[in-house]
Order: sequence, then structure tokens, then C-alpha cells
Amino acid sequence: MAHSSSGRLLLLALAIMLHGEPQTSTEADRAGSAPVAVTADGRQLQRVSTAVPWPRGLVFMGDELIVLARGRHRSAGGPDPAVEDMAGTLFRVDPDLVEPVVAGVVPSDAVRANGEVFVQPTAPPFKLWDRSLVPARRDTSMDRPYCTLAYDAATSNFFICGFSGADLPDNTFRKNATDSVLRYDLRSALWSVVDVHRGELVSDDELGPWVPNDTYPHHDPAANPAPHGWLNGPDGAVVVGRWLYVVAKDNNRLVRYDLGGVAEDPLSGPPIARPEFEDRIEVRAPDGSLQSLDVHGHSALDAFGGYLYVGFRTTSQIVRFALDREGALQRPLVGELVARFDPYDPVTGRSHDLMDIAFNSRGELFVSTARIGSVWNIGVPDPRRPFDGRTGTTQQPYVNLRELTGNPRAKTGNITFDGQDRLYMCSGNYDAGNEIAGVIYRVVPTRG
Repeated sequence: MAHSSSGRLLLLALAIMLHGEPQTSTEADRAGSAPVAVTADGRQLQRVSTAVPWPRGLVFMGDELIVLARGRHRSAGGPDPAVEDMAGTLFRVDPDLVEPVVAGVVPSDAVRANGEVFVQPTAPPFKLWDRSLVPARRDTSMDRPYCTLAYDAATSNFFICGFSGADLPDNTFRKNATDSVLRYDLRSALWSVVDVHRGELVSDDELGPWVPNDTYPHHDPAANPAPHGWLNGPDGAVVVGRWLYVVAKDNNRLVRYDLGGVAEDPLSGPPIARPEFEDRIEVRAPDGSLQSLDVHGHSALDAFGGYLYVGFRTTSQIVRFALDREGALQRPLVGELVARFDPYDPVTGRSHDLMDIAFNSRGELFVSTARIGSVWNIGVPDPRRPFDGRTGTTQQPYVNLRELTGNPRAKTGNITFDGQDRLYMCSGNYDAGNEIAGVIYRVVPTRG
């Protein structure tokens, strides 16, 4: 990675101010008696890699761990020509090259180097940041930051979302209107469009912290071929059978894409899509009655046992919907609430910030709540007794990254499991001791 010396020193100083002075190897040697990061009930926190800048999605392709680089976050100053953040790149990481996290000890050289480029973004179909446009707010067409990563073994395709916008140095975000869902096909070794919005239909004057939803889709879908640009702020995806489901945070929408054509032809065009629901749904209460539920900030998806599970980041709920044999949502559409956390408070700006969900092989549902740096195990979902993780309850997280790392600002991101039910998580921690954030952690039970 190439960096200017002045930019590197400035960013290193910022990282040290926020996260503490990194230790030298000699200091690390003297920390040999420091405690290994283990929870009270015996789960060890391990560090897998610090090689992927700002990771924002991870999946297993067989035994290989593939990780997506988001692009430099606004809290770190956003895009900078002096920082090669590898935005949109897929990395291959060795999931078994690990070391325990020890208080005050920086990663080994092996963990720092545990990641190699697997697939790089190409333009088109990406709208990559034009590095000649500085500051980055001048680029109104880039489709970064990139988030979520889904893999479909049946079609040999990876799927990512382009949330589209400019991370700004004042820790704010300026939305673009070039939202996208892109796929990389291992059969053709090419990136292709699943869906993309026509950014030129939204004037620069309308680009702010969010973009008006009235141009999503960007044309009449009944009278025009795909892509339609259904999604404003896509940030979660999962493949179930022949369908790709994608959610968008800003226009509160779940859309289903038909992968039948992709399965037959790796060079097929954008698939046919169907919007499933937006910000109000019907749910069946534990007493059997139907109730209307407001849901906002659609952000997380997973499927297990004949149900599609949807996590909502703003209202902090998880709702499941029954699927038919082919993986389509059953109609009439009626959901079941299985978990709730602290919703977004417009006065304080606080919430649990539900980021991702994932199942282990036993059918236990795990939830990443980014704002408080935790992952929760809600157990096997039971709509008769929805899990209540709101502040004030007695529920405790499965992993509290802030306690285990000693970093009061630590946040959790995307999560997944390997074939041995070991939990992997993305984090924006600065463990490597330089200006590049990004850690893949693993949690391993040490007993029981």
C-alpha cells in the first residue's frame, strides 16, 4: 500500500489519539504475562487478520474465508489519495492462522499479512472513486462504500452492495444516487450488474445525508427492462434457492431477484426483480392476532429452517417470514417478531445499531449490534417468546468486544460462522497500530 509520509504521520497520530499508542515488539514480549481475552463463561477472542482495510462483509467459500473491503470510513476521514483502502476488493484470508488477543499486545507479522487479494473491482460496472476529485465530496457518481458479502455456491457468484456516497472528514456522510448491487461470477471471472440506480436523474442539489426516495426505481419497471434501481442504500443480501434477497436502509425496502438466468449463463443481464415490502408489515402476535408493525432501516438478512429473517437497523427488530419450497416468501405475507433491541432515539442519536445476523448449524441466531460493540446469541428463535435485548433487561451479549479488547470505542460489524460453528466478525479496530483500521476476530469456546 502506498502512502505519502505526511498523510501517514497525520493519520497515525489520529489513530493513536483515538485508540492508544501501539506497542513495539519488545514491549509486546514484556506483556507475556498479560491475560488472554476470554469471557467469564470461557470464550476466547482470537485475532485472525488485520490485512483487510475496513472490512464490511465476510463469507465462507468452502473452507476459504472471503472478506470485502468497505472503503475508508468517515470516522477515519473518508477517502484520501494518500490512503490505499482497497475499496471494493475481495480478500482471501486463512481462517486458521490465528492468535489469542492479549491486552496491550499488537498483532504478529503473520496476522498482519493474513490476507491476499482475491478479486479486484473493475469499472464498469463499478463507479470507482475518481481520485482526481479531491475532496471526495466532489465525486457525485462513486458507488462506494461497499457493504455486505453474499455467496451462492449454486451459481458460483459473490454479491456486494454499493451504498453510494462520500464519507466526509467531519464524520458525516453525503449520499450519492448511484446505488448498486453487483455480482462477481467465478465462471466468467467478471463483475456484472444485478441492479443499479441512474444517478443522473437526481440533481447535485438533492444530494445530502440522504437522497429522496421518489426516484427509486428510476423508471417505470413495467415498461422498461432491468435494471430498475429499486434500492436506496442497499446494505444486506442473502441467497435462498434461486432468489437473491437484498434490503435497503434508506428506502426501507426488501427486493427479490431471480437468479435463474444467472444460473444458466454467467454473462446474463440484470435479473428480474420484485419488491416484497417496505416500512409497514403484518405480524402475528403470540396470541395469534395480527398486528401492524412499523419497520425502518432494513439492514440484515439470513435464512434458516424455511424462514427468511430480516433485521431492521433503525427500529432494531428481527422478524421472520415463512418461505415456500423454492425459497420465495409465502403469501399472504405475515411475519413473526423474534427479537428486539434498542431502536434509534432521534433525541440522543443512540441505538443498538443492529448491523448483521447469522445462524450457526444448531439454528441459534446471532445478532451484531454495532453501536455497543457486541454480538448476541438469542438462541433458537421463538416468536412465542421474542428475545428482548433492550437496555434495562437482564440479557447479556455473547461477546462484548469493548470489554475483551479494552477499547471503549470498539464496534462489531458483519458476522458469519465456519463449519465448526466458530464465530467470525468484522471490526473497525486499529489493532495493527497504523492508520489502517480493520480486524477479523474469531470467537472460540474453550470449554463446554
